[in-house]
Amino acid sequence: MGQSTKIRRVLIFAQDDYSIEAMDEAAAAFGLVVRRTGKFDKLEAMAQEFGPDAAIIDPGAISDEPARALRAVAASGAILLLLGDPNGAAIERARQLVAEQGLEVAGIIPKPIMPESLQVALRVLVGELDFSAADIGNAVMRGEMTAWYQLQLARHDSGWRVGGAEALARWQHPVHGVVMPGAFVPVAEARGQIAVITDCVLQTAVQQLSVWHRQGLSFRVAVNLSPLMVTDHDFPERLSRLLQEYDVPARSLVLEIPEPSLAGAPDGVLSMLARLRVYGFDLVLEHFGRGISSLAELYRTPFSELKIDRRLVNQLTEDEDARQLVRGIIALARELGLSTSAEAVETRETLDFLHQAGCDSAQGFVISRPLPATEFQAIASQWH
Repeated sequence: MGQSTKIRRVLIFAQDDYSIEAMDEAAAAFGLVVRRTGKFDKLEAMAQEFGPDAAIIDPGAISDEPARALRAVAASGAILLLLGDPNGAAIERARQLVAEQGLEVAGIIPKPIMPESLQVALRVLVGELDFSAADIGNAVMRGEMTAWYQLQLARHDSGWRVGGAEALARWQHPVHGVVMPGAFVPVAEARGQIAVITDCVLQTAVQQLSVWHRQGLSFRVAVNLSPLMVTDHDFPERLSRLLQEYDVPARSLVLEIPEPSLAGAPDGVLSMLARLRVYGFDLVLEHFGRGISSLAELYRTPFSELKIDRRLVNQLTEDEDARQLVRGIIALARELGLSTSAEAVETRETLDFLHQAGCDSAQGFVISRPLPATEFQAIASQWH
């Protein structure tokens, strides 16, 4: 762990009352002095007078004059954190503006705010959590890396029923409790450790699948892979042997590959993915709809499912163009013999639209947050 930083004064600029209250309460628990406002005309004066060590800003709240707001933060010398969807358009625009102002984003606090992720962000902010590559390596050796499960529903004519889960990395830290991936995955990616963490998630997920199958629960579990993982020529064989060891059929483990990462993937990745398909694994092209994949070439890829990008899903309740595009993706997938799924489903209205449009599966906070295996099983039983 690194030395603690001296962050004690935090400026929060947001217009979402729930987000402001949640951050205010959590910051107070860490002994931070907080000033907050949702009024743009007060931001500059408050930043100058308060002298914050850190500023948490919702890009949506500074949409009128974002450059001016960021200059105010820069002038105060505060560390900058953004509040919002890490993969959303607002955060992406804010990142670009931040770079233009010569600033850096120290972190992102996801919305909707989850208490555990907010606590981790604040612990990082005050220097309680500052994980190194050695910390992560030791955690792997001690078996502290595990998986939580987010429920995925399968579409039926009569409604939605339990289909499976996505396994998501969690660090069960002996001192800090459950550490969310945002606190350690960036370090792991920068230090070349992401494959080791994914191996831990795969091992945990396959072991849990074995338990569920012995109980008569025919769940499928998805695990997110970096294309860098499948540059290992032996990876398909190793994964197949792992499933054989626990008597889990390959069709029960789904491998998700993010669409944007394929653009810079090493040569031979698609042929390696084809080998995984030969071994019986279903492959999901995740974040589909960001415009990187060539539709003309899609039929040549070995994927069995398209996972619609969260930015499109988030716009379904208010944007007819997004609804038409999602309907088109579902129709295209059907013509190509592919399944479709949607991530980040946050409202019942969105879930109902996806069912009407013919999307095969869905996941998101309106269904369930990621949970430990025992809690996941209890939630899943409500959707049979």
